[in-house]
Amino acid sequence: MNARELLTDYWHFSPLSIVIALSLLAFQVFLNRRASAGKQVLFSTGILLMLLTTVSPLAYLGRYYLFSVHMLNHIVLLLVVPPLLLSGLDGGLVLRLKSAPFKKAGDVIFSTPVAWLAGMGAMYFWHIPSVFGAMKNSEVLHGVHIVSLLVLGLIFIWPVYAPVPWKRLGGLQSALYLFIACVGCTILGILITFDPALVYLHGFQGDNAAIWGLLRNTWGIRPAIDQQAGGLIMWVPACMIYLTNIMLILAGFYRQPDESDHLEKT
Repeated sequence: MNARELLTDYWHFSPLSIVIALSLLAFQVFLNRRASAGKQVLFSTGILLMLLTTVSPLAYLGRYYLFSVHMLNHIVLLLVVPPLLLSGLDGGLVLRLKSAPFKKAGDVIFSTPVAWLAGMGAMYFWHIPSVFGAMKNSEVLHGVHIVSLLVLGLIFIWPVYAPVPWKRLGGLQSALYLFIACVGCTILGILITFDPALVYLHGFQGDNAAIWGLLRNTWGIRPAIDQQAGGLIMWVPACMIYLTNIMLILAGFYRQPDESDHLEKT
């Protein structure tokens, strides 16, 4: 077993992933077709990343062998794919679908406190050791895990990237919203990185000796290193995603013309 064989032979085309991808593609073609070309590219990128995260060899490793790869997949599904999908959404579609019952429910579900708790709740809930172990040993719970990350990720990022401008938080408010979430991820990452019990590794029951040999003997990924790497991925790269979004939001905020300058010109 070598890296090339791993990357070519272990694609896992799960029915759930295919259904989600086809559903998103149908949504894009039939409902989101009025979106601009740039938005279409963003939406398509979100679909592609979702597929790669759930059917590629990375998905296979994260499902059965490596906690660190699981964490990478977790972050992509929760923090990367949802902003791409929302950024690729036609705002007019949201207005056309608006109705009284949906509006009332949406005002609650997408409110800032509920949205923030949804995102942080997804991070923490699926990493309760008992929940994590049950998810790794159940196909149904694993499917629920994937769907919940996408749905709760969309709810979480809605206040920042809502396709209707007046539904978004202001620039500074969005930065604070994401910064506090970054702190939440940092705390979870630190707890996992420095936990000596290796509580997450019991959920990985891959039975391919050649893969274990590649991971342990060739790549030198020992159990302690694997869990520490997973914690560091939650700690550093996840926060880099938040900080990148904060910088983009603040850059857009400070590019807006100042109202006093506008008054002086008039």
